[in-house]
Amino acid sequence: MTERKKFRPVGITILAIFFLLFAAWNGLRLGETIFFWKTLEGYGGSPLYIALTGAFWLIVALILFWACLNGKAWGRLTAFGGTFGYTIWYWFDRLVLQKPHANWPFVLAVDIVFLLAVFLVLIAPNTRIFFQRDTHE
Repeated sequence: MTERKKFRPVGITILAIFFLLFAAWNGLRLGETIFFWKTLEGYGGSPLYIALTGAFWLIVALILFWACLNGKAWGRLTAFGGTFGYTIWYWFDRLVLQKPHANWPFVLAVDIVFLLAVFLVLIAPNTRIFFQRDTHE
């Protein structure tokens, strides 16, 4: 193990924990969808859509968690992509597939703050160094 990988930046550790919690959230979403499949169908929901998106984001979050912990060279760009991809999917789901919600300004503000925080963590110089490809492995 190289010296740089022994000292993971605090921001990356926090981001990795966030990705792990996000994976748990989507794993719970997937499990609950399977468990309450008939109930969701009874209320006119789409359990297949909920299960597939839950499984997809579970897998993505686990990959991001692993990449952040291990400082994989592709992990930084993947974290950008996964974070922005989830945000785009969330707003598509919220605006197109669901009934409108009154609290959209608050959710938009939280999304902007969250995206800004992730962006700042991922562009920090110590983060760039942590994710550099190690040529000695």
